[in-house]
Amino acid sequence: MSVQSVPRVSSGLPFDSSPYSFNNIVIGGGGGFIPGIVFSTKQPGLVCARTDIGGAYRFDSNSGRWTPLLDWIGFPNWNLSGVESIAIDPVDPQRVYLAVGTYTNEYATQNGAILRSSDQGRTFQTIGLPFKVGSNMPGRGMGERLAIDPNNTNILYLGTRSGNGLWRSMDSGATWSKVTNFPDTGPYTSHRAAHRIPMTTTRSA
Repeated sequence: MSVQSVPRVSSGLPFDSSPYSFNNIVIGGGGGFIPGIVFSTKQPGLVCARTDIGGAYRFDSNSGRWTPLLDWIGFPNWNLSGVESIAIDPVDPQRVYLAVGTYTNEYATQNGAILRSSDQGRTFQTIGLPFKVGSNMPGRGMGERLAIDPNNTNILYLGTRSGNGLWRSMDSGATWSKVTNFPDTGPYTSHRAAHRIPMTTTRSA
């Protein structure tokens, strides 16, 4: 499939008028959806992808393939193989953060976690969170919930689900606390309750 590119006349920037070409690519054996692809704003070619149930991946530009980052997670911690958000440090691209946890309902008993890496995901440190994270819950493709302060990259923010509000880390993800003066914890409907909402239809006379 090819799509003709649109000239960026208004920006005054040079452009390539040749058509874009889209092809299928191999991510790996993770399965599920790929709700988010995150690009480094510091290092060209550094790209990470997150899946709802099958881990995270980093693109290897040399081989043209995607490298799995979470294959070390075993079955006892299967819930952590779902990735709800990725953040790449805008100053030090070696530092990568993942918010992991697959379900916020009764499907999982394990709380979520932050995985932080100082080597672009080759190794991770796990920091447990006191609430669940839902990579396979409704709204998983609405954007990234992790954000790094570009003025001080030791500060991270995490927008949570299930009314848990906004959380912040002041030490590069090592510890987290709730931002108590943030007024809106976010209205939400549980996954189970959403399936109990009756569907009604109307017909015109």
